[in-house]
Amino acid sequence: MRMNRREFMKSGAMAGASGFVLSNRSMDVSVTTRRPNVPFVLADQWRFCSVSHGENNDPVVQTPNLDKLAEEGVRFSRCYTAHPRCTPNSASLITGRFPHETGMIDNDLMTPPAQRCIAHGFSEAGYKSHYIGKWHMDGTAKPGFVPPNWRRRGFETFVGFNRGHSYFNTGTFTNDGVKVSAEGEYEPTLQTDYAIDFMTANKDKPFFCFVSWGPPHGPLTPNPVFDIYNESQIVFRPNDTSLNGSRQAKYFGSCTSLDHEFGRLMAAVKQLGLEDNTLVVFNSDHGDMGGSHGKSNKNEPEEESSHVPLLMRMPGRLKKAAVATNLISTIDLMPTILSLCGLEVPSTCTGKDKSAAALIGRSMADESIYIEESIKSWWRAVVKGRYKYVVYSDETGSEPVPAMLFDLEQDPYEMDNLIGNATFAQVRADMQAEMDMWKQKTSDPFPAIPEAAKKMYNV
Repeated sequence: MRMNRREFMKSGAMAGASGFVLSNRSMDVSVTTRRPNVPFVLADQWRFCSVSHGENNDPVVQTPNLDKLAEEGVRFSRCYTAHPRCTPNSASLITGRFPHETGMIDNDLMTPPAQRCIAHGFSEAGYKSHYIGKWHMDGTAKPGFVPPNWRRRGFETFVGFNRGHSYFNTGTFTNDGVKVSAEGEYEPTLQTDYAIDFMTANKDKPFFCFVSWGPPHGPLTPNPVFDIYNESQIVFRPNDTSLNGSRQAKYFGSCTSLDHEFGRLMAAVKQLGLEDNTLVVFNSDHGDMGGSHGKSNKNEPEEESSHVPLLMRMPGRLKKAAVATNLISTIDLMPTILSLCGLEVPSTCTGKDKSAAALIGRSMADESIYIEESIKSWWRAVVKGRYKYVVYSDETGSEPVPAMLFDLEQDPYEMDNLIGNATFAQVRADMQAEMDMWKQKTSDPFPAIPEAAKKMYNV
């Protein structure tokens, strides 16, 4: 059965209308002050520098709505993906654990059933929890309906699909599994409409609304209205050796397309009178090399691939127009967001609550972060202070070889590899010790490949 978008919106199939309850553990929480709403927006393959604010940014791309969010809240200038690929990082974000801990080390795997996820905490605290868009944690099905059971990882309602990138021929399913026909309409626009409708329907109760957009991941087909850049405008990053201006113009157009949708979402929050009690979060699962160092796409330890944007706003609680320079990983987002909402952080989280870096009147000591890649390139990276250190292995599980050492403060474009520089021998030793600490702490078998998650589970 298929229905068009108009029929879908009239049918009551949107989240909040179905009344589906994930588990009998869901409960109302009585608090003197209503808990904050949380719209969490996740882009796919949006690198940290492709915004019109911040350090070492791409000067051509325009993102006025994200710029406004940065002015009104906190910009985490040193946020890194746990793994620069879709499925592994998405699983890390919702579990607060590394891919090697859950087995989610490659795309198109299915998150194991026993994992405690961020939506469990919200749903069980009385929130209306809803997921919109691309999931990519339910095996190989494409587009794939994600059924209303444990496979939704705690989300009460779900309007989206498992995987795929086709931004004018959406494969979206309703909460009940009816496929929506929306050919010719820009997918992120539809998803933003769904989010606005969900927030409107649930404005009188706390909600957790997770919006997962597919762009700027390819195909690079921006909304035609925002396909505004041309090859002659592109200013290449100093480390870009590919010099593909046409490709970059389409990538920037995709970013600006999403920025427009984000602006619509924020306008709805304001119009609904929710601004003062809403924690807004914007993030990306990984970046995009885009020609830097002659590389394309993701899976790399360099900044363009592993360094991602992270913005948060919550009036009265989070600092305004602030830059948090503390290192933060996507595995830290689950405990940080739960903590900001006054919810319990489960002991299963490897990530840490780093909310103090953003709270008014608070600060916290900086700590290192760990990044992994287990299939395409077999590497591990650690970032501590001003340095990034990377070791590589190969598919045979050979002894890791130190390959990169960068001073990100002096060399933000990573053009001077210090790995063989004797002056930095002690720095290299310190960074190796930090990496060894992370491997031991998280039982990382690298260079051996951890047992991958199974494609499907019969539970």
